[in-house]
Amino acid sequence: MILLALAGAAVLASPTAIAAPNPSVDDVRKKVEKLRQDASQAAEDYVETREKLKSTRVKLKQARKQYKEQEQNLADVKEQVGLLAAESYRKGELSTLELLLSDDPKTLLAQSGYLPSLSDRQASALADLEKVQQNLLDTQKTMQKQTADSQAKRDTMRKAKERAEQRLAAAEAELRTLEAADRATVENSGEGANLPSGGAGSSASCQGKAVNAPSTAAKKAIEFACGEVGDAYVWAATGPDSYDCSGLTMRAYEAAGISLPHSSRMQATYGTSISNSQLQPGDLVFFYSPISHVGIYLGDNMMVNAPSSGDVVKVSKLWATPTAAVRLA
Repeated sequence: MILLALAGAAVLASPTAIAAPNPSVDDVRKKVEKLRQDASQAAEDYVETREKLKSTRVKLKQARKQYKEQEQNLADVKEQVGLLAAESYRKGELSTLELLLSDDPKTLLAQSGYLPSLSDRQASALADLEKVQQNLLDTQKTMQKQTADSQAKRDTMRKAKERAEQRLAAAEAELRTLEAADRATVENSGEGANLPSGGAGSSASCQGKAVNAPSTAAKKAIEFACGEVGDAYVWAATGPDSYDCSGLTMRAYEAAGISLPHSSRMQATYGTSISNSQLQPGDLVFFYSPISHVGIYLGDNMMVNAPSSGDVVKVSKLWATPTAAVRLA
């Protein structure tokens, strides 16, 4: 009986399943870096689409203005055709009001027996009427397309925003599984090809970095960016107290009198493309494929940039060989 009891106790004491080991600090670091990189890609999708939406809205505004002008032009031409018809019609008076209300004045005139008797002056007026009507129809179609395009871009932005927020929330959840000391290790370990939360060089100074810039604009851009060191990274932000990567570079070069879009991918198409061996202070350096991060090169393999969520604008080493680089001035 005692042996049976001991055996039963041993059985009860034995675990029915082996618990999964807690993830290592390195495992969490890799997950966090991957999630933040995904968030960075989603944020870039958002800001790039937002820049394109701005362009679409401008075009739609112009089309609406053109449409109103064409509507007035159509009314003027209809009135002219009506006056000419009333002047020359031999079989009875054709109502100007009928022409004004008609969607097809040419057919109305033909049915009334008037069209064959049009003079050159009258025929020209009628041709103008057809042209204006067609222009109005074309503009209407353009407006419909641009309106649909705007809605599609808003949907893309919404999905990108949701994706970025989900990835950042997941990264934060991973970090919460760590003890404070381990979390600090992860937050300060990002280097190489992954988005860093800190890392080597993060405490480096901007002091004197603008001196070697080859142009006044580059100096001003560096000085502006260096003046924002310590400001929080917030995705899609453009200052004055928080920035994302392309928001910082956009404002820095805006201070230097050069306009850039709020998108690292778009910024990579501006200025003059250069090789990494040609880098000089003030050049923009881009990372990842597709591009989703940008910083301002300072020389000595250093850059000032707004790295990622949970971090601040800082001076750091280049994470890896830049995917692309451009010189703006």
